[in-house]
Amino acid sequence: MTADELFLSTATPGKLGESALLTTIESYVRYYATGSSHTARAKRGDLQKFIDFLRSYRGYSTADKLKVRDWDFSSVQRFVDHCLSSGEAPATVSRRLATLKHMGRTLAEKVAGYINPAREVKAPKIHSTRPKALSRKEIERIHQRALERLKQKPSFIRYRNQIIFNLLLDTGLRADELRLLKLGQLDDTLEWIRNVRTKGRRYRNVYITSTMRPLLSEYLEARAKELRRIYANLSNAHDKALPLFISIYKAQPGKSESFLMGSKTLWRAVRELTAESKLHPHLLRHSYAIDLLDSSNDIRLVSQALGHSDVRITMRYTQRADQEIASALEKSRKQNKR
Repeated sequence: MTADELFLSTATPGKLGESALLTTIESYVRYYATGSSHTARAKRGDLQKFIDFLRSYRGYSTADKLKVRDWDFSSVQRFVDHCLSSGEAPATVSRRLATLKHMGRTLAEKVAGYINPAREVKAPKIHSTRPKALSRKEIERIHQRALERLKQKPSFIRYRNQIIFNLLLDTGLRADELRLLKLGQLDDTLEWIRNVRTKGRRYRNVYITSTMRPLLSEYLEARAKELRRIYANLSNAHDKALPLFISIYKAQPGKSESFLMGSKTLWRAVRELTAESKLHPHLLRHSYAIDLLDSSNDIRLVSQALGHSDVRITMRYTQRADQEIASALEKSRKQNKR
C-alpha cells in the first residue's frame, strides 16, 4: 500500500495494521505538515520524537520495522509519560499528543473501522498563565536600538526590519502571516490588510492604525527604490503580486515567491533588535493582545482581532498573577471600609 492510498482509499483496519508506520507518517506529513511554517516544523518534530521513542519501546533495531499496529493506546500513553519524565514542559507534551491525535483522527476518517489509538489518552494538565508581553519601557528601548542601528549602518534591510517590528506590534499578526503578505493586500489608504490567512485556514481583515500608516507609506517608497535595482520597468500588477516585505537575496525577476523572506530570516530580523531579552515575533503578538485587552476590556474583540477560531483560546490573556489578585482584593477591602 502506497502512502497516498492510506489517505485516499478505504483500506481495512487489518491491512492498515500491517502497513509500515513510517509510510503512514510520511503520508500524513505530505498532507498536513509540509512547508517551513512553525506549525509544520513542530508537527514533524513531534512525529520524529514519537518514532524514536516507539522504536526503542518496541525493541526494534531500526524504525522502518515499525508497523501501524505498534502504535496503540499503551504506546501513546507511555510516550506522554516518557516526555514528562524527561523534563519536557506539559505544554510541549500536550502539543506532541495533539499531533498524534490529529494523525489518528485523519486515519479513522479514511479507513472504516479504524480506531484512533491516541483518542482516549489524556493530555497533561497545564497551569494557565498569562502570556509574557513587552512593557512600554522595553518597547521604547527596542525602538531606540533600531534607530541607532540604522544610523550606524543605513541599509534597506535594517530599515525593513524596523518596520516589520512596528507592524507586528501594531497589528498582532503572526510571523508567517506577515511574511506571506503581498503588496496587493493593502488597500489604497493603508488602513486595512485584506484577506490575511489564519492558522485555521480562514481569512480576516487586519486594521493598521493611523500611527503606523505614515511609517508604512515611507517604507513603501524605500521598497520601490530597492526593487528598481532589479526591475527597470515594474508593472503595477506584478508589484502587487510581490511580498510586502521583500528579500532581494537570491531573488529572480519573474518569480514572485523568490522575493519572500525566509521564516528564520524574519525571526532574526526581530531578534537582532535587542540583546537584553529573547525577542521573537510571537512576543509582539502577545504584547498587542494584552494591550488591546487592557484598553478595551472586550475579550471577543481581541479574539476577532487575533484571528482566533475560538474565544477560549483568547481567554488565557485574562489570567492574572497572584500579586495582581492580592492587590485587587486589598483595594476592594479598603473601599468597603469607607
